[in-house]
Parts: sequence; structure tokens; C-alpha cells
Amino acid sequence: MLYLALGLVILAGILTGIALYRKPNALFILAYEKIGKAPQNSRLKNEWITVKQLKKTLLWLRAHGFTPINAGRLTASATRPPKPVLLVFMGGYKSFLTDIFPLLQDSQTPATLFLPTNTTGTYNKWQNPHQEPWQNLLTEKELKTLAKSGLISFGALALNGEDLSALPTDQAAYLAQESVFRLHTQLGLKAEGFAFYPAEKKIKNITDIAPKNLTVFIDNPTPNALTEKAVLNVFFPQKHPWKTFWNLFIRR
Repeated sequence: MLYLALGLVILAGILTGIALYRKPNALFILAYEKIGKAPQNSRLKNEWITVKQLKKTLLWLRAHGFTPINAGRLTASATRPPKPVLLVFMGGYKSFLTDIFPLLQDSQTPATLFLPTNTTGTYNKWQNPHQEPWQNLLTEKELKTLAKSGLISFGALALNGEDLSALPTDQAAYLAQESVFRLHTQLGLKAEGFAFYPAEKKIKNITDIAPKNLTVFIDNPTPNALTEKAVLNVFFPQKHPWKTFWNLFIRR
């Protein structure tokens, strides 16, 4: 039985590799949350990545022919590069500006920042403080600084960072739509997508909740065969390290 199981795993990996190579523009979306070292006694250590770890990832991607893009490229008419990879950062943490943005600037690496627009300049109030201390979020002025760089595009999360999978459909739809509206009217930023984050359980009624005419991002560690899809799958490398590495490795 052990040999049979091992054989099936190897066969699945081979078939996955063949499928990816037959779709050279398969899109990988890598999502990150908090930047730096997790606080002592944190219960959310898999939400953190250090600058050193991210730099190592970027170098590996570049060395193996992956081309970073931002979410604005998904809807643009320009031809997409081979082996595109989209880097997204969830939450709008202040550490993105202080620790990650300089790294992205130095390497001219585009990325997309997803924001719960009603919490700009405050803290991640959607998190239980008993799990770890709250973290500060980017201010409106800081977001505009990022926008002027031309490297960063933006997307929306639920208005206050709510878990939409836990709410009635009509309430969830309002929080999603209102967040996109405020991103544009209050912050002057264009929404290039909407992400269901956090989501404790699988969203079954995506089309009823997500804002219309926006690409939707969901936590599902699978490569996207077609970048034109309305719903795109996202890898969270800190939560699914081996699955992320394996999928990137066979596509390198």
C-alpha cells in the first residue's frame, strides 16, 4: 500500500507538471500578509514573512524565468509575459511601506496591495488581540506615495476586514461593494480586484457577493490556467509552503 500511495503521488506530480507546461502562461498568485518577525508567543506565525525570506523568493523567481506583474496587468490588453507571477499583500500593513516597498523598488518588482478601506490609518481590528498584538495599517498619505511609484496597484478587501464567509449574502455583498466604492471615492485609488480574505470556509456564493466586473481572488493553492478567469486562485506560501514550492518547482 505504501508503494502504491507513493506511486500515485509521483504520477500526480508528473501529470501536474505536464499540464502546466502545456499552458505556458499559467498564472501563479503568491499572497503575503505581515512583514517581519512574528511577536513572541504569537498564535499567527504562519501569517508572517521576513524581508530576507521574501528577497530570497524574489531572487529564485527571477532566476527561474518568472516575471512579476501586478493586478492591473490582468485586465490590460498588453500581451502577458511567459511564466507570470502576481505578488499580492493582504491587509495594508504599515510594514509594507517601511520594509517591503524598498525591496520592490530596488528590483523594480510590481505588486498589488489589498485593503479593507474603512480601516485606513488605524489597525487590523478584524484580528483577535489575544492571538497577537494588533498591527498598524497604512495611512491615506502613505497609500498615495505607493500609488505614485507606478509599481503598486490596489485591490479591495471587505470594508473592515470582515470574514465574508461568516455573514449573510446581502450583508457580505454590501461590505464588499462599499469597500470598492470607498477605495475610489475616498482614497482616489482604482480597484484592480477583490479578495475574499480572511475566509474561514469556502465561499459558495462568490458571484452573489463579489463586486461586479472585478477579478476575484480566493485562497485556493492552485495555478491559474487562464488569466482571463473571473475567479483566480491564490497561494499563501506561509500557510501552504510545500504545496507552493512544489508547484513552482515543476513549472520553473
